[in-house]
Formats: sequence, structure tokens, C-alpha cells
Amino acid sequence: MSEQKLEVFNVLDFLNKGNELEDILNKKFGTFSSAEECIKYLVEEGYLEGDVEVAADVEITAEYISKNYVVSELKDILRENGLKVSGKKQELVERVLPVLKEASDASNLDVNVDAKKSFNNLELTDKAFEFLKENEWIDLYLFALVAFRFEDYETYYNASDAGSVETALNFCDEILSRALVANQFLVFIDALSAKAHVYAYDGDYGSFMDYDLQRYIIGLNPIVMDAQTYASYDIISKANILNLKSVTENLDMGSLKKRFDKIWNKSHIKHATVPKKTCFKILQRAIDGADIEELNFELREKFFNKKYGIE
Repeated sequence: MSEQKLEVFNVLDFLNKGNELEDILNKKFGTFSSAEECIKYLVEEGYLEGDVEVAADVEITAEYISKNYVVSELKDILRENGLKVSGKKQELVERVLPVLKEASDASNLDVNVDAKKSFNNLELTDKAFEFLKENEWIDLYLFALVAFRFEDYETYYNASDAGSVETALNFCDEILSRALVANQFLVFIDALSAKAHVYAYDGDYGSFMDYDLQRYIIGLNPIVMDAQTYASYDIISKANILNLKSVTENLDMGSLKKRFDKIWNKSHIKHATVPKKTCFKILQRAIDGADIEELNFELREKFFNKKYGIE
């Protein structure tokens, strides 16, 4: 149910931000079998309302109506035509059948099979806006915390008395602590990246840059890593470099070297895999547009392979 809640929020937020409903129909869905099923659910639950038009080339049968219309849609059609709206779904279908057939004939539709309904006229309801407001914390999860299970974060958020940003930061700190104790290096750097993005969401780009720099530095100097993890490990993350490049190019953040030195010291690198000066030179090359795959290959050959027993 939690995953469905996330998906519903995602769709409603997507529409609320001015995107077209037809764009959703091309997306993949997890908890719903299709985008159409998701939209049906949103209409039936009262999150979306409006006219649903039948496209051309449709054979209007009771089976087609039952399959493609939810109860609330059937009642809307009956209400608009002054017909009785009570009864079970199949009764509503039988009542709606002549109405849709007449509409089809009046439009001179060439009747065939299996066309879909047009959902373009649907709009968010007051219930949808209330849902978005009550669950606005999910927007921060989607922005910064998707590396972690939604259900875990929802439980953590519901138990917190702090605000959305503080709760997210505390969640990241707990993940960092647990990952350190359990020697889960990949989880650790994911949590660093997540914490950076929480700060970015809050508009604190200085802290965003600091934590993304720490993620870069520790990425080149793993606290702990076994050979199996290393086999599929990208020493430099493209996303990490793109974040740092964007901030340095678009915001006045002062000297990159001074900030790098500060974060290196804060990271307490006791046994460097890649020396400090080399780390910074590689960072500059990456930000300046050097090929990340080539840099990763260079680092593996020079610093990592021997350390992890690869000749």
C-alpha cells in the first residue's frame, strides 16, 4: 500500500505541475498493471474528475463499458442524461449502454474494436490537492532519498516530530551510522549523496557541495570494500561529478581548492588509496569534461587493482 501511495503522489504531483495526462500514459507503473489502470483508480477514488471521451473505432458493448469504465464514470454519464444512478455496476453498465451507443451513432463513428478512452479532460479534485498537501514530504523523498525504501522512510517520517528537512537529514545520519558499523560502504556513500540532495532541496547549496565533495573524496578512498563489491564499483560517479560541476559553474561558491581541503580534513582519511593532491587533480579534470570511464580505468590501473588483488 505504501508503494501505491508513492505512485499516486507521483502522478498527481506530475499533473499538478502542469504536465499533460497523456504523457503519463507512456510511463511504466509498478503497483498498477498499466497507466490506464492507475488513472481509473484515481477517478474511482475521487482524485480526478471530468469528461472521459470514447475514441473512434470502438465497438460499444456491455463488456467494453464494464472493462473501460469505473463506477463513478458510469454514474456521471447517467446523471448527465437524467437517468437513475443507483444499483450495482452491471446494472449501471446496462443503463449506460444505449446512451453510449447513441453517442457513437450520432458521431457517425466507424465501429470496430479495441480503441481506448481519451482522459485528456480529467482534472485534479479538492481531494487530490488535500492529498498532495498532507503528503508533501514525499516530494523530498523523491528528490533526495529514492536510494532507500519508501516504506522505511515513511515509517521513520511518521515517527518523527521534526520538520520534513530535519527528519530527512536525521534519517540520512542514521543510515550513515548503521552503514559504518556494518561495513556497508556502498550504502554509506549513497547516504552521503542523499544528504547532499536534502540540503539542495532546502536551498543550502554550500552544504550540498560539501557533502557531494565528501562523497567524491570517500569514493576514491573507500573506508572498507571487499573484492566482490569492487568488481562492479565505479570509483568516480558521473552523477556526483555533474552535481559538483553544476554548482561550481552556476553559483559563486568560492575557492574549490579551499573547500576541497576542508572536506578532506573533515573526512579523516587515515590510509588514502588515492593521494590528496591526485584526488583534487582528478576532480578538476572530471569537472573540466574528461571522460569519466577513462578516469575510472586510470584510477583502477594505478591505485585500486593491486590493492584488491587484481593483476
